[in-house]
Amino acid sequence: MSGEDFLDIPKTDETQQSTPEEYYFSKSKQDWIMVSDMSDMHVRRAFKRLLKMIRLGSLVELSDYTGNKNNIKTILQEIDNIESHCEKIVEALTDD
Repeated sequence: MSGEDFLDIPKTDETQQSTPEEYYFSKSKQDWIMVSDMSDMHVRRAFKRLLKMIRLGSLVELSDYTGNKNNIKTILQEIDNIESHCEKIVEALTDD
């Protein structure tokens, strides 16, 4: 009997669907890496870092902000992206 036989979750369940690959910016490597390639310890550390940033209301790490024009442009673009995403969520919720 295979391990799948013990699972009593239908394949149509949302938790059983494949998910797209996500990337995470590694500060130590200064590069984007696939989350699936990260060790569990590093995923937990990154998750805690993101939770702290959300709790502090800062989706951009303050230590990464140096005040130069390129960073300001990048931050403003990210704010626009977040606002656009929020608008799409509100539209989806109000369509029902």
